[in-house]
Amino acid sequence: MENKKIIITTSWDDGFALDIRIAELLEKYKLGGTFYVPINNPQREVMNSAMLVEISKSHEIGGHTVNHTFLNTVDLVTAQYEVSACKAMLEERLGKTIYAFCYPGGKYSQRDIQIVKDAGFLFGRTTKLLHTSIDTSQQLMHTGMQAYNHNNAVLIRHCLKNLYLLPILDYCLFYKNHNKFRVLAEDMLRKLLLNGGVFHLWGHSWEIEKYGLWTELEEVMKILAFHEGISYMNNTECWNFLNKEQS
Repeated sequence: MENKKIIITTSWDDGFALDIRIAELLEKYKLGGTFYVPINNPQREVMNSAMLVEISKSHEIGGHTVNHTFLNTVDLVTAQYEVSACKAMLEERLGKTIYAFCYPGGKYSQRDIQIVKDAGFLFGRTTKLLHTSIDTSQQLMHTGMQAYNHNNAVLIRHCLKNLYLLPILDYCLFYKNHNKFRVLAEDMLRKLLLNGGVFHLWGHSWEIEKYGLWTELEEVMKILAFHEGISYMNNTECWNFLNKEQS
């Protein structure tokens, strides 16, 4: 990245009511955030329209299908409906255009990348971890780290499964004796301050509540916040900046 440009962005999936607490933390630390919200979710309750509108006043809202559907498990017609109808319904509720999409469960195929593009989204965010750069030509936005305490073995298996080997050397070996995402955040930010890149933190508010990670999450936000020379953006702002840089 030219001039060691550093961008920090965050995203939060599933539209759970505790997203309002995430939004408050983002505002406290002046961080950019995108909230990916399904219309319905069979697994857990989705925030109501009033809360959705309130969060959208300060943060970006993105699509997450109509029914939190893993797109690579359904037929073409169903997948097209889940993506395009979600966009239309969110735009009707919010009175604004939705540009960002996130694949539920991080599940997608090449067919689904095209469906997301055809529906009018700029990109589809995945759940692939330990990425600090984004190639906008792929229509995919990978992430840096999850607000969850993965152990070292899980991260290595994740990298091997996705044929993404460099992070094993850059992060996983360092992380061997730790299992706190705060430690990984510190190391990733330290490398970005030297080399430039994108730090993309993502998570689920329901998961943070379930595992009691609110204190650690706020510690990470403190680590990321208020650095001179770092640009804090939501996902679409980050995408548009990088797309302009790469065009």
